[in-house]
This record gives sequence, structure tokens and C-alpha cells, in this order.
Amino acid sequence: MNVHALFGSKKSLGDWGAGWLKGGLEHTHLAARNATGKASLSGTLAKSLIAVLTGSVQSAMACELIVDKNRVGYHAVVSSHSSPGKSHKCWITKDRDKYGFPFGGAGNITYHVGILPILEALDHMEEARDFWLAYADLIKAFNGWGLSPDIKDEFLKASDELYYLLRYQFSPSSPGNDRFHSAEAHSHNFAQLVAGSQSPLDLDFLSDPDLIRGKLDKPGKRTPVPTPTPTADDVNLGGFKGWQGPALRSAVACGENCLLAGPTGTGKTMLTELVALDAGYELVNIEGKEGLVDLDFLGAILPQADGSRTWVDGPLLRAMRTAQSNPVLLFIDEINRVPREHINLLLGLMNPKSGDVCRHMGLDVLGDGPFYVVEVPMTSELVFCPSAHLRVVAAGNFGRAYAVYDLDPAVRRRFDTVIEFEYLPYEQEIELLRDRTGLKGKAAEALVKLAGETRRMMENGELPGAIDTASLLNWAGKCQRKHAILVEQIMQQARLTWADLVCGRDHTGRVNQGNLDALEDYLESLGLLPKGARS
Repeated sequence: MNVHALFGSKKSLGDWGAGWLKGGLEHTHLAARNATGKASLSGTLAKSLIAVLTGSVQSAMACELIVDKNRVGYHAVVSSHSSPGKSHKCWITKDRDKYGFPFGGAGNITYHVGILPILEALDHMEEARDFWLAYADLIKAFNGWGLSPDIKDEFLKASDELYYLLRYQFSPSSPGNDRFHSAEAHSHNFAQLVAGSQSPLDLDFLSDPDLIRGKLDKPGKRTPVPTPTPTADDVNLGGFKGWQGPALRSAVACGENCLLAGPTGTGKTMLTELVALDAGYELVNIEGKEGLVDLDFLGAILPQADGSRTWVDGPLLRAMRTAQSNPVLLFIDEINRVPREHINLLLGLMNPKSGDVCRHMGLDVLGDGPFYVVEVPMTSELVFCPSAHLRVVAAGNFGRAYAVYDLDPAVRRRFDTVIEFEYLPYEQEIELLRDRTGLKGKAAEALVKLAGETRRMMENGELPGAIDTASLLNWAGKCQRKHAILVEQIMQQARLTWADLVCGRDHTGRVNQGNLDALEDYLESLGLLPKGARS
């Protein structure tokens, strides 16, 4: 079969309920076997995934086929997309040299082509582990968000895994292992396709991510990469706790640009400031936000008191001019809130140029470089600095609750190191609370336990928000200053800090009292604090 037929359609999948997808969409959500660094979405395989996700597979069997001398294979009944209420049969031989599609043939490959290897993989889940792990992530996202753009990352990753599963089955991706290229597509008009014994395939795996992970969670599974642990060298970065401190300091010292990813309030901004101070870099900040204007980023032409109009540098150009002679750390906070036009400037900047290229551009540079260069659109001025003098660190909250703009894959690749931030383990968070706020004993334990409970509840969709580390420290500081020791007193301080963010507001605009009462009940149930009268 012709592999290119999988990518022939460049149309939107709007009639499949996914207008945010179209054939040929280029992306970087790559399968484990994809070593090319890029991928393109097959519209045909995208339809296959949608059909499986939305429950179109009615039944599937491992069986003997009444085609081609009763060979063993797989047979399925799939609901018709174009004719609601009808269904079609499709099949694949176990050695994968023949496929049967409704209305199929040498020049026509239908979306059933991607359903069949998925069903075959139900018989070989460990061998198809990469696909099933990506598919489990996709189901989880689909169950929460439906066929919406919120599942785009998971969908593209699973589609690329499906492509490699279709072409190479469970083998390395090499021409000698390409099972699809030499296979034949057939149309069938058989009233019955199977003979002899049939063994039903468990279709529950197609809709239950926990079932998939449970099946794969057994001896012989891949060893997870351990989280780095702090050592004696993880010194004094202003009391910052966690392996992220030395990781960022080391990356900056090695000349790398870094992306910090994780929930809000986990210390990304604070750590960047501490590392800049520790390394002797001047810190320049850009705060990503909706409504970001040119002056907040590159600069702008502004009216002056005398009636003239003059160019005024924004933080990006200030950082570059300073970096011509001194080391600078440019920190872009909430990078996923920075509008596209500004991100495009950053993309051009972070593509360093050699000294020869710079001189060809008319820049008076010395040495071989590399140099960072940016053009000021409104003045056509070219500003440059040695890339060795400028470090770019960006931070973002990339969960669906926070993202405003997807991070362009081209921008993501400009960051050499990605450091993931999480909330501290229980004991470390208590220690942080005591060190920063002076709150001691059972009160510190109670606050940290309640914060952990809100995080668990938010992940399960039981609360609209969670107590982040910054809010926890603020809350603890208020409790310490007010000498709050009773549950009631501590919850009074909660109302002044995180109650609206964590509990949400009702239709009248008031903090959701039911959620707040539930958290107060949890605090009481811990038995760590004396009880006060319920407010």
C-alpha cells in the first residue's frame, strides 16, 4: 500500500468534530521511534483515532478469516461515520500482508486502516507499550475535555505513535521492518468473514486509561528516571529547597538557556532571581500578560514633553545593550502569556549568528561570535550582543488551567534545559514554612497537610484551585503574626489569603462556602489543632 495515501488529504477534520485538526499539520509531539525531530499528521489516522475514542468499534475478534485460505487474523465491526445506524466490517491478516476495508482497494484506503493495528495491539500490549501509554494519556484528556483543542498535544502524540505502529508493528523503524509498504488493500463483499474459533478482544482498554496503565504496570516495565536529589553542594540559594536550584545554576553557568515549567507558586521566579544574584548577572524581567504592549517587551516610540517622539527601549533591548559589555540574565515570566508577535521576535533573537554573518549584515562586531541580533521594526536598527553575555530563562504554567498561548515548538527548542517544578515533599514544605515564617509545631503540619489536600482535590476536579507554595507561606505568615492556634482562627486567615482562588465563587460572587466548610472540616479532622467555634 502507498504510504503517501495516508497523507493525501489536507482538509480540516471539522466533519469529524475536530475542526482544530487538519491533514498535514506539522508538529513535534513525536513517537518514541521517531528520530526525525518532526512529524506530520495523517488525516486518515486522525479519523482512526477519533473513531476509536468515540466508541465506534462495536466488536473485535482474533479469529480465522474466510479469506485467503482461512488464515488467522483480526476482524472488527465498526459503526459507519457517513451513514449513522449502519456498520462495516474490516479485517487484517496476522502477518499484516493483507487488509480488508469497506470500499477499499489498491487506490482507496479508509480510516479503518488505523483501527486494525490498534485492535491487533490489544493482543500485544507490552510490545506496543509506547502506543498504549500515549493512548492512555489521550483517553484521560478526552474524558475530561472531549474533542476540543485542549487535547491537541495528546492527540498528536498518539497519532504519531499510531503511524509507527501501523508501519513497523513492534519493530525498530527501518525499511526492512516496514510491514505497511508491501501490504495489499482489498475490498470485501463477504456476508461472513470468519470461520472456526473466535476470541473476543477486550474493548474496555479503548476507553479506560487506568486499565491500560494497570496492564502495563508489572515486572519488566521501564525504569523511571529518578528525580535529582539535593547534595551538600546545593548551597545557599537564599534558602531555596529542591534539586531545581543547583540544576538551574549549573545550566546558566554552562551557557544554556532554560525553561522552567510547573504550577504557579512553586518558586520559579524566586529561584531565577537567586541564581542571577549568585552568578553576578544583572537581572532584566519581562512579565508575560494579556495586553502586553511593545513598550513592555522590545520598546516603542513615545511622545516627549517637548512634543517630539523618541524611541524608548523596552526590557529586551535594555538587556541586549547591557549584555554588550556585562553578563545579563533575561527572565521572561509567564512566557505562555506573551503574544505571538513578541514571541516571534524572541525566536529570531535566540537564533545566534556568526561574526561573519553579522559583519555581512553591516554590524561592527569583533571575533567569531556567536552573537544575538534583533532588528527594531519601527526604526530598522540592528542591536546585537555576544550570546555568551546573555542568558534567557523563561517560566510558565503549562497546564490547561493557565495556558493562554501554546508554546511554539520552534521557541521550545531554543531552550537547552527544561526544569520541572513541583510542590515540595511534605517534610521539606514544613521545613520551608518554619524557616520562612517562624510558624512552628502542629500548626505548620496542619497548614501543609491542608495545602496538600487542596492540590489532590484540584487534580481530581473537586476544587477550582489549590494552595500553592507562595499562598501557603503568606497564610502561615499571617497565622504567625496573629498568633492563630485554633481551627477557626486559622481559617479566618485563609479567607484573607487563598479562599477565593481555591474555593471559587458562587453565582452571587461570594466565596463558595461549601468548599470552604469542607476544608475546615478536613482541618479539624486532622486532630492537630484545638477547635474553635465555626464561623
